[in-house]
Amino acid sequence: MATTIERSGRRKTVAGVLGLAIALASWASAAVPAVDMNEVRRLAREPVETIISGTPVARIADKDYRTMVHDSPRPVVVVFYANEDEKSRNLATLVRYLALEFNDVITFYAYRVAPGTRVERDTLGALQKQYGVKQVPATLFYDNDRGKIELEKADYSVPTLVEYRTPSLFFWKTYHQAIREYIQKSILD
Repeated sequence: MATTIERSGRRKTVAGVLGLAIALASWASAAVPAVDMNEVRRLAREPVETIISGTPVARIADKDYRTMVHDSPRPVVVVFYANEDEKSRNLATLVRYLALEFNDVITFYAYRVAPGTRVERDTLGALQKQYGVKQVPATLFYDNDRGKIELEKADYSVPTLVEYRTPSLFFWKTYHQAIREYIQKSILD
């Protein structure tokens, strides 16, 4: 039969474990922002410029690209999009949520390639030549790791990652989590 001291010790241990579990659960839920998929679906029906309006995603054009992206002291994400394209709209919903979460440490830009759904072949050729973008939508991640120790000389004018995949709404949350993890592990290192 357990003594009163042993029972008291077990209660304290159980209470401590429960307290730790509750603290970890609240930390874990705070780590991943809540996403309302009904809102994501609603937004995905809007043009890209409507989706990103009111967010910390700034517009960017050729004349500003060098200074705003390459000369930035912070990591930068640039999204190339066609305003009415379904894949661009799905991607814009993702960028909206990422920009709202990471705007204190990463700068987000949107580069409008076409006002409608179709990107002209000449326009795409110019984008490929100037930025390495082979299709639209595209997301370019620039680490801009200035001020940190470099083991090798790095060229920060080249994107760290070029991403052409766009999230279908069915896998949106999975894609959102994967990109969040990439940003935290590879860009915000």
